Amino acid sequence: AEASHPGASVAVAGDSSGANLAFALLVQLAQLGQEQPVACVGISPWLRLDLSDTWDYYGRFCAHLYLGGRKDVSAADPLVSPVNAQPPLVRRFPPILMHAGAHEMTTAGVVEMEKVCADAGAPAEVHFYKAPHIFQVTAGFPQQTRDSLTRIAEFLQRHW
Repeated sequence: AEASHPGASVAVAGDSSGANLAFALLVQLAQLGQEQPVACVGISPWLRLDLSDTWDYYGRFCAHLYLGGRKDVSAADPLVSPVNAQPPLVRRFPPILMHAGAHEMTTAGVVEMEKVCADAGAPAEVHFYKAPHIFQVTAGFPQQTRDSLTRIAEFLQRHW
């Protein structure tokens, strides 16, 4: 598969915890010194799971589920909370686009990841919308969804 689809022709994307996996892939590839995908798109990306002491019950429950209840895995590990990746790794990231609701559970992590990328010199674009978590797949937000999907398509066209 690698011979017929080199890494530079692949973009990764995900929403919520799926976006966490996309960002964790960037971290892992950077740790291994491997080629990065051409771009990464995060829709309401869940990028910080190590705030269980400040989250509500639902947030703590979701983080516990995400970790599979394992006590031997730290939520602070950058493979779990990509916002904790160090600058030498982040510098290797491809261009990133993140979309989220302006006041949802992932907003703070998106703001933080944008700063992490900026501090490391990694290109990142962020757009916040007056809409809920992963609004792109929820009825009732047609203008925001159309704008978000158009921006995602344009981003991918620029980087593919």
